[in-house]
Amino acid sequence: MSAELNRLRWRCQRGMLELDHILGGFLDAGYAEAPSEVRDAFAALLAMEDADILDLILGAVPPATAAQASLMARLRHLE
Repeated sequence: MSAELNRLRWRCQRGMLELDHILGGFLDAGYAEAPSEVRDAFAALLAMEDADILDLILGAVPPATAAQASLMARLRHLE
């Protein structure tokens, strides 16, 4: 899983420092314990544009799936 975490860590480096902290914080503090559906939602989230990720985290856009909703709750909890 180390190579996977390294790839994810690289993808957590965004154009917004705030997203770097939120996404990296989840990777460090919650990713390993998260269910596989939430880990998959996190990987999908990292493929999105920064503005779209921020809209999801801030609640401006509703989550598309239950796994994404669970992920957003976990990301908000880390803030």
